[in-house]
Amino acid sequence: MKIKSSNTKGQASFEFLATYGWVFMVILIMFGALTYFDVLNPEKYIREDCIFGTNIMCEDWSIKKVTQNTFDMNLKLRNDLEKPIAPVNVSLYDRDLKLINDCQFGFYCPYDGTAKNWTADSSGVFSNVSIDPKWGNGKSCRLEAIGCTKSLISNTKETIRVSFSFMRIGGSIPHTINSKVFTEVTS
Repeated sequence: MKIKSSNTKGQASFEFLATYGWVFMVILIMFGALTYFDVLNPEKYIREDCIFGTNIMCEDWSIKKVTQNTFDMNLKLRNDLEKPIAPVNVSLYDRDLKLINDCQFGFYCPYDGTAKNWTADSSGVFSNVSIDPKWGNGKSCRLEAIGCTKSLISNTKETIRVSFSFMRIGGSIPHTINSKVFTEVTS
């Protein structure tokens, strides 16, 4: 006759917990290592993008960290509208739609051979908008935002939202495009 001991059940339970406890620890260590080396960061695998819609095309873009709390942004934009336009207003927002302050905006059109320039005041309103100069259809221009106050981290991807208003030459109603730039911050 065989007598079962309660010690055998306890030993089996302990062996089960010890074996699977080690497996659980290895999984936690691997997860910690993957997180530490930034393998599990989804933004690392999402492609950079600049979305302005179908009428104003974003051809090139960059965000550069200048100091601890400031950055510069450059956008090369092409006018795909049927008429020439002129910039009216521009504002930058972070991913939470909080206004980014203290930017100095400039709008330059050196790509069509005439080097038209517009400058904006501290609130992003272009002051010298008139019938001439104009941003011709099919032509590219560069929008610069310099000295914008927001702390960014180098070598991470950041979303900056751009509200850009323009007026068609000969028109009297400003049109606004809300766009998004998602790119890596360089230093």
